[in-house]
Amino acid sequence: MAPLGLSAFIKYLLGAFLLQGATLLLVIATLDAGLQKSVWLVVALGILIGVIAALWFSAISSHASQHAFVRASEKFNRQRDRIRRQVDKEKTQEIKDGHRQVLRETRRVQTRSTLKLGVAMTGIAGLGVLLLFTQFMTLGLLAVSATGGALLGYGVRARQYPALGRNDSSAGVLPAYDAAEPKAGTKKTQA
Repeated sequence: MAPLGLSAFIKYLLGAFLLQGATLLLVIATLDAGLQKSVWLVVALGILIGVIAALWFSAISSHASQHAFVRASEKFNRQRDRIRRQVDKEKTQEIKDGHRQVLRETRRVQTRSTLKLGVAMTGIAGLGVLLLFTQFMTLGLLAVSATGGALLGYGVRARQYPALGRNDSSAGVLPAYDAAEPKAGTKKTQA
């Protein structure tokens, strides 16, 4: 249980002094008036004063506990809001870190595949030149022209999608395809 504050202590102390003072006045009044014969009246009046004091003390403790509850509730709400903000910040940071990791892995895979493709194209072009020098003209021309065509195709693709080389958040995202639009070279049918 939470300790009582200074104001509750002063209220209890004031209540105890008032209770003792009322009891003292009741005893003095009984002795001066000569009411020793009607003791039950004096006892009932004493019990009434005690009940009133008990109700007052109960109200003081109820108010003190409500005040403590409100303070604890406000503290809890502040802590909950702080934790919620911290969790949101951490979640945002995790999403950013995950996105960076995905972009890093995508770039790494693209770099590896580009390197492998370059080595393969160089090998095919070298084979084509070798075939040209060894009098296999048709096969040599075929290998060199296929390599040139493949490199030209990759170059055109790189120009069509320049965002693949950038380091922003849209890297690796292809444009959306709208299924409602017909492809080039197809006709719309009337229903």
